[in-house]
Amino acid sequence: MATNVRSERIDSADVLAEVERLKSLLLECRAVFPTLSADLVGQRVFQTAPYYRSRGYRAEIHLKQPISTDFIHRQRQLGRWINENAVIRLFGILNYHGFFKKLDPSLPGHREMDLLRRMRNAFTKTPLNYQPNDPKNRRLREALIEHFKLEGPDIQEEIPVPINKVLEPIFTACRDYVVARGNAHNDRMEPTGDGA
Repeated sequence: MATNVRSERIDSADVLAEVERLKSLLLECRAVFPTLSADLVGQRVFQTAPYYRSRGYRAEIHLKQPISTDFIHRQRQLGRWINENAVIRLFGILNYHGFFKKLDPSLPGHREMDLLRRMRNAFTKTPLNYQPNDPKNRRLREALIEHFKLEGPDIQEEIPVPINKVLEPIFTACRDYVVARGNAHNDRMEPTGDGA
């Protein structure tokens, strides 16, 4: 009977390792595609943002053509696309391991797991641009702004996905949820040792 119990255990360490690999890929990609400021117009070289450098991801990009406002706009779109794809993949990892079968509202990270699910639905069921006429998209946008206390430049006309104020907190909360759910599940599955 002990072998059946072991096979039903949630191996949080494996799931957490997958989540960490995804986060590392996200940071590495965004280090090469950071959000650029308008003061770089005319330059041919830019370094990644201090946010990524402080996490060990250093990049210096040399361009043939000078940076234009169109290049800055395109760079922002690429960064956003990478962030949205990280949301989709994070959902995929957690969904594959059964964490979305039924969310437990008593566990830490439940709210962020729900927001992650809703973000994934919005990003995979709409075109590559924000649909402000969709009531679900508007409600999700407002929920993210309120939950993560976003203001100023973090609030765009889209569903917000800034890496430092939305994505990293979601990654952290999802890790907390995985650990708590794994602990709760595995505690229930421990053999009693009474020979029954």
